Amino acid sequence: MITALIMAGGKGSRMELEGEKPLIKVSGKPMIQYVIEAARNSKKLDRIIVATSPNTPETSKFVHKMGVEVFKTPGDGYVEDLVFFISKTHPEDESEVIVTLSSDLPFINGETIDEVLVEYERSGKPAMCVAVPLKIFRDNGLKPSIIMGDVVPSGLNILRSTDKQQDEEVLILGKVELALNINSCSDITVSEKLLKQTHR
Repeated sequence: MITALIMAGGKGSRMELEGEKPLIKVSGKPMIQYVIEAARNSKKLDRIIVATSPNTPETSKFVHKMGVEVFKTPGDGYVEDLVFFISKTHPEDESEVIVTLSSDLPFINGETIDEVLVEYERSGKPAMCVAVPLKIFRDNGLKPSIIMGDVVPSGLNILRSTDKQQDEEVLILGKVELALNINSCSDITVSEKLLKQTHR
């Protein structure tokens, strides 16, 4: 089974805006709604779960209204909440594939998710980190939060549902939709311009 785990438990303190980060609107729609719709449009995902926390109670309500399963985490951090999810669901089931998606990727779409999963299956490795060339950020006026050489980790990753260390393939994709993690007001402005250009 392939499960999309949408991570929506963070405080979003870098945004300096009131309200919960997953519910911040881009072109009139909460960011997490874009991500849920992308997951629903994927042909390869079997299940969608949104990981919320005490930091995001309104997000939990919103997700419930969309008819999506919610898993509540402690809200200790992205990695910590992911580890908590694995420990409480399928800690020893290495056949279970988890696609983690940040809730602040309003540009993501089902086709990109499926493309990554095809590359993941080809790699033969248990885990995959999807990265975006730094040039994509510079060309679109985006500020990356983490830089690894000439690439930036995206908000999409794949791993098996196990607490063991996993051999990882790095997939580099030059897609702006993977670069648009919304972490600032300027990111929202850039996103809205790009969304208008693509008539989404």
